[in-house]
Amino acid sequence: MIREKVRFLGCGFNKAKYAGQMKYCIEHGLDFGIYKLGPRRIKKMVQRKFGIELEIEGKDLLAIAREAQEIVYN
Repeated sequence: MIREKVRFLGCGFNKAKYAGQMKYCIEHGLDFGIYKLGPRRIKKMVQRKFGIELEIEGKDLLAIAREAQEIVYN
């Protein structure tokens, strides 16, 4: 299942890294496209598209991605 989804991710180390992140996102119900951006780029994306300032201090990537996903899809 994962193997078919990661063909576009490149080769070698990056493919293994992104495949692991994709599996983590599937387990936690997150959008991989948002999760792979990272905290700072998620904050910038939400601010640019929706005009909402996300607070990322003291939060892990999982919490930030969940907040951003709620904003994007609602």
